Amino acid sequence: MALSELYTKYNRVWIPDAEHVWQSAEILTDFKPGETVLELQLEDGTELQYPLEGGEKLPPLRNPDILVGENDLTALSYLHEPAVLHNLKVRFVESKIIYTYCGIILVAVNPYKQLPIYGDAVIHAYSGQNMGDLDPHIFAVAEEAYKQMAR
Repeated sequence: MALSELYTKYNRVWIPDAEHVWQSAEILTDFKPGETVLELQLEDGTELQYPLEGGEKLPPLRNPDILVGENDLTALSYLHEPAVLHNLKVRFVESKIIYTYCGIILVAVNPYKQLPIYGDAVIHAYSGQNMGDLDPHIFAVAEEAYKQMAR
C-alpha cells in the first residue's frame, strides 16, 4: 500500500500546534502525490489547508479510537511522538494510570503525589504473575526480573 493511500478522507492526522504541541485534525479530501496542501478540519470545526513541504512531508497519522489508552505502546498502529504523548495523556489525565508498557520497557509518568498503588496487597497481586498478565506496574517488572534471575 502506498503511503498516500493512508491519507484519505475521514482519516485523522496530528499537526504541530504552538499551544498544545500536537493537534488532531481530520482529512477532508483524499491526498494525491504531488499536492502541496492537505485539506483538514480541526476538532473545533475549523477548516485549514495544511502546507506540505515539497509535497512530501505528510503529518503523522492518528491511531484509531479503539487503540486510545492502550497499556502497551507497541500495540499502537502508528508509534511516533504525537501518538505516544496522546496515549500517555489519556492514560494519566483521564484514567489516572501512571504506568504504561512499551514492549519490555515500563514508562512512568510522575504524578507528583503519593498513590495507593504500592501496598502489600498490590505486591501479592503481582507475585508469580507474568509481565503483561496484569496492568503495567513496577512490581510486574520486578517480578519478571526476579524470575529471570532465578532461572
